[in-house]
Amino acid sequence: MNRNQLAALISSLFLIGSAEVVTGPMMKVMGPHFGVPSSYIAYLPAAYGLTYGIAAIFTGPFSDRFGRKRLLQFGLSGYAIFCALIPNVPNLAAAVAVSALIGVCAAVIQPNALSLVGDEAPPEQVGQFIGRVFIGLMLAFVLTPILVGRLADMAGWQSAYYGLSAMAIVVLLAVSAVFPHHPENKDHAVSAWATHRGALTIKGIIKPLSASYLWLGWVAGFGAVVPEICVRKLALSSTSTGILAGFYGMAIISGNLFSVQMHRLLGNAALPSIALVSAAGIAAFLLPVDSLLQLSIAGIPWAFFYGCAGPLHHTQLNNLSDQYRGTINSYHASLLNLGIFSVSFLMGTLVSTVSWEAFCLLVSLTAVMGATLLIR
Repeated sequence: MNRNQLAALISSLFLIGSAEVVTGPMMKVMGPHFGVPSSYIAYLPAAYGLTYGIAAIFTGPFSDRFGRKRLLQFGLSGYAIFCALIPNVPNLAAAVAVSALIGVCAAVIQPNALSLVGDEAPPEQVGQFIGRVFIGLMLAFVLTPILVGRLADMAGWQSAYYGLSAMAIVVLLAVSAVFPHHPENKDHAVSAWATHRGALTIKGIIKPLSASYLWLGWVAGFGAVVPEICVRKLALSSTSTGILAGFYGMAIISGNLFSVQMHRLLGNAALPSIALVSAAGIAAFLLPVDSLLQLSIAGIPWAFFYGCAGPLHHTQLNNLSDQYRGTINSYHASLLNLGIFSVSFLMGTLVSTVSWEAFCLLVSLTAVMGATLLIR
């Protein structure tokens, strides 16, 4: 895998990460624009995660049979179109519908991007390159909240979506240029059903896939709505909220960069151990803090160890099978984003009717339960 290919895949995952967190710092201003409480804006990432989770189940078999590049191009094209459409919708229901369509496109982009790593990189370097590609996802957690929070205060929230649309077009052109076209592999599987059946019979696949939903999906979903939690805990502007979310993103990237070292230090115990810390760290937002600095520190255990454990989990799944790599990645992406949907939907309903404290506690407990599935 050369540098241009790596840059294209990093950028693809940056778009996926941006779609997850773009609304967080802007919920405060998007709510009045659509005439709804700000917590209702959480239905946008919820719709994104739901359709992502459903559609991703089908993209893996198509990827294994028809090739990664063509589907990746299709996903990036749709992403660009629908991001440009959201600023022009008349109401929240329409925005939710378009966000759902972005989720379908993301379900095409991520599994194919990750599968291209396995296709193009030497087998002994797949884990290393996956970690590098995920830097794009982690960078989105840093840069996107900071940029969109500032844009929301200066130029309106709509400019953030136009920016993502323009970037998707650039990435589409890059993918088209740097990856070779592979002919359809019609003999790879008799049918989509045979592909699913073959992937699901792989030894040891059920528990880590379950953790993709119950642990990784829920800790990632918390990242999509954590700016609103911070706003409810402390009175923050969109700019300050974006900066805080960007700080958490930096902690996630730091964890990502230390994942290999953590595995070398703890061996097979690394993934379940740090996954449990990341899940329990969500409950730290319940601590009595009264300053931006204290709140920043409280979120470090969740953010750092989530960033550290994520690549280890992705690598473990990616190495279960060469033949069904695309299908496994699609299952993982599906379950992860169903977790994001669950958390975002819970945010939109529970916070307005009960309390944000109950929301944080429930998310933390669910993620802890999911992390225990990683214990061998």
